[in-house]
Amino acid sequence: MNTAIRERKNEWQRNNRAAFQLKHGYSTTANYGAGGLREQILNRDSRKCIQCGMTEDEHISRWGRPITIDHKDRDRRNNARENLQTLCLSCHGRKDQIPALRRQRVPQHKNAILTKRAAGETFQRIADDTGFSIGAIWKWVQQWEKEKP
Repeated sequence: MNTAIRERKNEWQRNNRAAFQLKHGYSTTANYGAGGLREQILNRDSRKCIQCGMTEDEHISRWGRPITIDHKDRDRRNNARENLQTLCLSCHGRKDQIPALRRQRVPQHKNAILTKRAAGETFQRIADDTGFSIGAIWKWVQQWEKEKP
């Protein structure tokens, strides 16, 4: 495809996306992310967060972006109506992100970390090798050393 044709196609796509956003107040990506059902889910849920009751307008006023559509089972391919719900950013974060952040990942590497520590490796080196913070490595090593008989 030559450059002029590609540029016209890109311009057409940008214009279409901008027109969609202007008309609906959210992007085509947000709509496709909900299997094209975003408007139906918003209407079904009275255009407000089903957890805290924040309205769509309050959401835009507070965060400057549209209220979210959540996949209850976290499977973005499962766009069945019963799997979709309207959530504000705060409630969506509490549901999906905070549990993932609280999940303790360092203990899954206990044997490797303790082996490296026994071999004399520094907390910094272990942190660099594992991708965890020095503080997390130090905290867990201290805890594990207290557990030793």
